[in-house]
Amino acid sequence: MSVAADRDWLRAQLAGHLERLSDEEVWGLAISEVSATSPLIGGPNPEALTHPVSEVTAAITPEVSSEKKANSCEEPCTPSGFRDKSLPEVAAEALQCVACGLHETRTKVVFGVGNLDARLMFVGEGPGRDEDLQGEPFVGRAGQLLTKIIQAMGCQREDVYIANAVKCRPPQNRDPKTGEIEACRHFLMRQVALIQPEVIVLLGRSAVGAVLGLSEPLSRLRGTFRDWNGTKVMCTYHPAYLLRNPSAKRMVWEDMQLVRDKLAATTEN
Repeated sequence: MSVAADRDWLRAQLAGHLERLSDEEVWGLAISEVSATSPLIGGPNPEALTHPVSEVTAAITPEVSSEKKANSCEEPCTPSGFRDKSLPEVAAEALQCVACGLHETRTKVVFGVGNLDARLMFVGEGPGRDEDLQGEPFVGRAGQLLTKIIQAMGCQREDVYIANAVKCRPPQNRDPKTGEIEACRHFLMRQVALIQPEVIVLLGRSAVGAVLGLSEPLSRLRGTFRDWNGTKVMCTYHPAYLLRNPSAKRMVWEDMQLVRDKLAATTEN
């Protein structure tokens, strides 16, 4: 058996093990040296390999490291390379998605809504109960507040595009988990790549993590633009947070005034 065959076997074993760990919500492992008597994930012992384990793992280490970097929420994403499908095709794909456990409890996939040529895009965290029932983002109380904010900026809801970091409702409206965001991220990247907004507003921590890979408090991130692959990005509080903490509305309005002025300046130029 060749090193390539050994590598493929070991990769399959590793993938199966990681999938089971993910299902059990295990996100950390203590790593020890593999010995000749160490069983591997329901398969033969390492001695079944025709080449040393170190030689086989060396062949797949660059691949694993590359995939880990691409899927880490601590690494910023880029939408480049995500224009291989039309938005309706991406939406149809999302309707069939079973990449994470959220599909088991969803009523409807909540893909996105709005102007496909929008200059301004809002990205929230995940659908709530009303969104799950209707299949449209931001239609509940938080959505009604977002609509008022958009109108106060001099726009209509139909002028912008609205999406979420995850397309299925997390149970009990909890924050999306890292694995769920990772599983859904390519849908969001395709939405951004195809719509090509001039400004993106990230509403809440999960949205910030999904796009920018940042985990700092929103109090430190808001109030200033970040350049992300040529697009201006503003981080701010989620409308649901404003419903619980009305005093934060002033800060969000300050952020939205900056967004409004940025769009106006671009139009003038």
